[in-house]
Amino acid sequence: CTPVQRERYLLPYARGEKRSAIAISEPGAGSDPAALQTTAVKTGDQWVINGRKIWISRAHLADFIIVMALTDKEKRARGGITAFLVDKGTPGLILQRQIPVIGGHAPWELVFEDVTLSDSQVLGQVGQGFAPMQLRLTVRRLEIGSWCVGLAQRCLDMMVDYAKQRVTFGQRLADRQAIQWFIADSATDIHAARLMTYHGAWKFDHGEDVRQEASMLKVFATEMATRVADRAMQMHGGMGMSKELPLEFIYRRLRPMRIFEGPTEVHRWVIARTLLKA
Repeated sequence: CTPVQRERYLLPYARGEKRSAIAISEPGAGSDPAALQTTAVKTGDQWVINGRKIWISRAHLADFIIVMALTDKEKRARGGITAFLVDKGTPGLILQRQIPVIGGHAPWELVFEDVTLSDSQVLGQVGQGFAPMQLRLTVRRLEIGSWCVGLAQRCLDMMVDYAKQRVTFGQRLADRQAIQWFIADSATDIHAARLMTYHGAWKFDHGEDVRQEASMLKVFATEMATRVADRAMQMHGGMGMSKELPLEFIYRRLRPMRIFEGPTEVHRWVIARTLLKA
């Protein structure tokens, strides 16, 4: 970013004084960001943005939004997508509606109607927004891996504690083989996902390309955590479904993770395509 952008956006963000959101997905462009339809047209020394974005997290809390827009319809993902910094309250930026979804997460649909920006609000180079967007998504997928490990570990801890305490038909759950397998399989799943997360984060910190590992982690960790949460709910019986315990919320919170930041099926396709092209 430029020195002006660093002072206006980056440093306040780093200090916790400003919050941001990123707007990529559109009604017709979710898993395929290259299919973006939101446009940014250069008019003199200004840019005019028109289009719609959807599934934007924390848009109502953001002081500024990083918006991906099409600046060259011919080049598209190969040099035709640009990132823009749009401040809260900019004329033409409309928070159209909040979308209630499973897990308590409520993203937004945004509308851009002749949103006018200056050249100073172009983030990076014109036409070079696709690669940073992919980098950002890679980081988010690594983060999701860590979230899943943490939520699954919480479920496992509850399973272990409950198995030691709960007695049915004169026997502790901890002494039943079926419950032991629940716990053993969950611990193994979590250990594998934790190592995948550490490995991906280590490679990223050392400047290596981790897009393949991030996709693998996104697939494995989200499915792993869902399995562990399901086992925990099953083991707790009726109480597992009660809102008095966190298990039902964890289960609901995990389900969207197999969809946002790229659904599982797309990541499996990306993994296989990369290997088959090698």
